[in-house]
Amino acid sequence: MSKYAIHNPEYLHIHDKDGSFAYGSDQEWYPTLWQRRAGCGPTTASNIVLYFLQKQNPRTMYREDALEVMQEMWKLVTPGIMGVHLTSQFTRGVDAYLPSLPMALTAKELKIPKAKGQRPSLASVADFLAASFTADCPVAFLNLSKGSLTNLYEWHWVTIVGMEQDREGGRVLATLYDDSQIWEIDLGLWLETTSRGGGFVSYQPSLQ
Repeated sequence: MSKYAIHNPEYLHIHDKDGSFAYGSDQEWYPTLWQRRAGCGPTTASNIVLYFLQKQNPRTMYREDALEVMQEMWKLVTPGIMGVHLTSQFTRGVDAYLPSLPMALTAKELKIPKAKGQRPSLASVADFLAASFTADCPVAFLNLSKGSLTNLYEWHWVTIVGMEQDREGGRVLATLYDDSQIWEIDLGLWLETTSRGGGFVSYQPSLQ
């Protein structure tokens, strides 16, 4: 079995004053109803940004700290009537924030078309994730249709922080942060059964 993960998942543990913590930012923390309903894109973007900020200056991250970044990302990764339903919308917003980060990053995308015959193989998806985690970079995952999965919202962005593969060419399980929780999904089942596709985005150190 092969396992890959971001090197410091605790950097995305968002603490509360009572000593508990959430796994990543949570769109339910936004103050307005529309933000809470449509905020998965900017929330996931916040996780990506927060991880790189934490790598530069690790500290205990509290909910109010995360919400400050979430509000900033809302201005850049702003949902429309259809939410943030394209990876290009996501990268355009995050790219606008990159000059504020202490390191140079470049977006890498793996799009999953609606047409099943045009989709990359599961091996290609696994390679994309493995390369991202080896580079210590979390992955933003856009899922427009959950297919046969029962443990994933659809038309939704989540943050993938790890992956394991039974064997080469075998089942691929992705570990994700969403809704303050951590759990695994079967990426192969999603790739095979999703009716609308989606995509993966990873911000990785720029080659100088």
